Amino acid sequence: MSQKSAFRRKNRIRIGGVTFDAVLILLLLIFCVIILYPFLNVIAVSLSSSRMITRGAVGILPRELNVKGYEIVFSQPAIYTAYLWTLWYCVLFTVLNVSLTACLGYALSVQEFKLRGFFSLILLITMFFNGGTIPSYLNIRNLGLMNTTWALVLPTCVSAWNVFMYRSFFKGISHEIREAALIDGAGEFRILVSIILPLSKALIASFSLFAIVGMWNSYFSALLYIKDASRQPIQMILRSIVFTTNAMGSTFGSDANVMLTNGSVNPLNVQYACLVATIAPLLLIYPFIQKYFEQGMQVGAVKG
Repeated sequence: MSQKSAFRRKNRIRIGGVTFDAVLILLLLIFCVIILYPFLNVIAVSLSSSRMITRGAVGILPRELNVKGYEIVFSQPAIYTAYLWTLWYCVLFTVLNVSLTACLGYALSVQEFKLRGFFSLILLITMFFNGGTIPSYLNIRNLGLMNTTWALVLPTCVSAWNVFMYRSFFKGISHEIREAALIDGAGEFRILVSIILPLSKALIASFSLFAIVGMWNSYFSALLYIKDASRQPIQMILRSIVFTTNAMGSTFGSDANVMLTNGSVNPLNVQYACLVATIAPLLLIYPFIQKYFEQGMQVGAVKG
């Protein structure tokens, strides 16, 4: 190949690479706009006046600043009670999810465990077959778990998919470390707690985030099993507000009805303010575990 041909080929490769990068950046920008616009619009509407909302003049920036929607939302004790219950559900669910899944995943990753194939098959079956809503409801009721924290936490605290992910990650850790610990007299539980889990911080942080987000956004289980309004999670309040405008009066009292009646507050002000108040805690948590979350996703993509 002559130097001229090699130069042309190198230029074509360079131009092709630049073109690919430009197209990729453009697609990512479009994707970001698609994701960010609804979110920014919700914030803008929650902070805009009723007149501008009615006219449909609100885009991604607030028009005629109005914070009465947030005043209505945060002036009610029910919101703070729902926050506390949701936080309790999330913490308990995450602790049980991580601890039980780690124990089961570690057991299935040990080569000497004779029944690991049997239990892996049992877990695999649960990924394809589910009892359904009615049997689950009857099971919770017969166990006496209705209107309790355990009704929301126990049924989904262990996921077969998560167990297999933990098992794959643990199998990627050198077996020599476990063998050395066994020679030194450490038991399996001590190995898991003192060696395996500290080496799996990225994995634990990633799946802890999944557990927190999943429980925080869950409302269907609470709709079925929690009848006491004082124990409802924040998503149930959000659901009642978003889907039933008349529920604002029963949730927020007569002051909200007066503001809605005289037009100083639009129903969307309250609905979107409650929506922002619901997702804000998760947005505040994510930056603190973003580093571990990214590491966990990268490791999970490599180790099988």
